[in-house]
Amino acid sequence: MATLPAISPNQGIYMGGASIPQRRMPSPPKGRAPKPTLKPVKRVQGMKDREMLMKQQNLRVQQPELDKLETARYRNSYKHNLCLEMLREGFHKSFTELFQLMKKRKDEREEAGPDSLLWQEPLLEDQPEKLDQIKHYLTRGEAARRMGNMEEVYHCQYQLAKYFQSTADTWLSDHFFQACLQTSLSVRGDGRRKEAEANCNIGLAYEERGEYDRAAQHFVEFHELASGRNWKDASGKTLEASSCDHLSRIYTTIADQMKAQDPQGAIQYLAKAFEMAKEGGDSYKEGLASYRLGKAYESSGDSETAILYLNGYLEICKANGDDMGFGQACEAIAKSYESQGKIEESIQYLEAFVDVAERTHQDTALVNACSCLGVIYNSLGKYGHACQYFGKAYETARELNNPGMMAAARVQYGVSNAHHRLEDYAGHLQTPMRYQMERMIEWKDVRFDEFDQPIRERAPLGHAVSEETATSEEDTPREAAAPEPLVETDGTAGETTEAAEEETTQEEPTP
Repeated sequence: MATLPAISPNQGIYMGGASIPQRRMPSPPKGRAPKPTLKPVKRVQGMKDREMLMKQQNLRVQQPELDKLETARYRNSYKHNLCLEMLREGFHKSFTELFQLMKKRKDEREEAGPDSLLWQEPLLEDQPEKLDQIKHYLTRGEAARRMGNMEEVYHCQYQLAKYFQSTADTWLSDHFFQACLQTSLSVRGDGRRKEAEANCNIGLAYEERGEYDRAAQHFVEFHELASGRNWKDASGKTLEASSCDHLSRIYTTIADQMKAQDPQGAIQYLAKAFEMAKEGGDSYKEGLASYRLGKAYESSGDSETAILYLNGYLEICKANGDDMGFGQACEAIAKSYESQGKIEESIQYLEAFVDVAERTHQDTALVNACSCLGVIYNSLGKYGHACQYFGKAYETARELNNPGMMAAARVQYGVSNAHHRLEDYAGHLQTPMRYQMERMIEWKDVRFDEFDQPIRERAPLGHAVSEETATSEEDTPREAAAPEPLVETDGTAGETTEAAEEETTQEEPTP
């Protein structure tokens, strides 16, 4: 078979004996045509430019070359590098705990929302100093755990808890205190002392946050573990005594919270506080607990039991030489006796209270004691004694420059003075004689008081007084009585006296 001749590139295709010429079309450009740009004109560098260029080259030479890890350290965040370092060193448990803490706080923050206070708190991952502390102690504790040294693990967790307690990060301090409690269960050979200390620390943390019931539970555990043990803290105080102090304090706080709603329940907690204070061996705290319990019984109406505990406080104050506490005890016992109707015993303790307050210069207590005595004497009708104590209370209040106490003492002093003068004034009204009327008029005019002078007997009706007697009476000069000090009152005493005078004058016959 014959081969076809080659087609010449210069010849066209023959159709019907005629050749058709071919034209070559150029292919389209692959991209956009470059736009014309202006190139900067190279200018000759001056001396300053060459010096700057040399400095840049020198600095570039002085900088060390960074490898891949060092470059990643500069590019990544501090948290990322810290976690990588922990994993590279083999502390995967420390990494897990740190990562969970950061995630937990971030989730709580997201749940609280942008309007919460938690949202304003900086994230843990943005605080390098705290991250360093966590890494240091967690890795150290993990290494100790691998060695079987659980005491060192406990110590590392305790240091973290105290650190975050000082920075007010309660959520972190609580976490590590709870970790201390879990670790203390694995400590051997210390008689469960670490467990007792862990319960104490958790109780204190709950107390600081105001969760007193949960704090009391851990303090009870602390007391049970420390009872009968001779464990001592750094100050030399036994842990048993410390547990008693903590329980007494927390029971008192719970009682203060519930005394308004449940007085009997408050008394029960105060009784527990008293027992713990007594077991602790501190007489001062025992006395205070006894005083609080006595006051609670007095408020509930059980004065007899109140006197029993208040007398205990009084004896402790005597033994310790506590004059201020002795005065408080005397005042409380006097009120209890007064509520029982035993006025003589109440006066006895109040007078002892006054003596102690004067001796120890307790001016505020002295005002209270004198006011109490004045009220009692005024209610008994012994107005002279009432004036004496109310006057002392008023003078002491003036020395203190206490407007409130001074106003109250002034009113009481004025009322007692009015009661004291009322009997003599009424006696002069009941015996209408000329010189007695002159006494009353003079007292109304200048408050010149002669009511304490004896009243002369009235002559029988129908018998005129002889001229010699009248002359002798007129010639005999009156003995001037010492004027009474003017007392500022709120008008109560004056109104009472004037009202009594008007009622008596209406029934009085004309002399």
